[in-house]
Amino acid sequence: MILKNMIKTQVLEAIKQMPNVERLEVIEFALRLVREDMDKPEKLSLTAAAEVMRAFYAEGSELTEFVDTCDEDFQEYHDYA
Repeated sequence: MILKNMIKTQVLEAIKQMPNVERLEVIEFALRLVREDMDKPEKLSLTAAAEVMRAFYAEGSELTEFVDTCDEDFQEYHDYA
């Protein structure tokens, strides 16, 4: 991480020293890289997505905390709205 920050600092410092024409070339290059990455979104398989969400649906998790576990039918519903 420190090396990455040092390199970033060096790159930014080098950009400061460049003439505007060269700065624009660097900006256009970086923008092209970003656009290429945006055109290739990372896809997550259904299996991988299910694994990511597994803990949220496990018994006792926050999502199941308020689940009614009573097996009796609820027949006294009235819509008072």
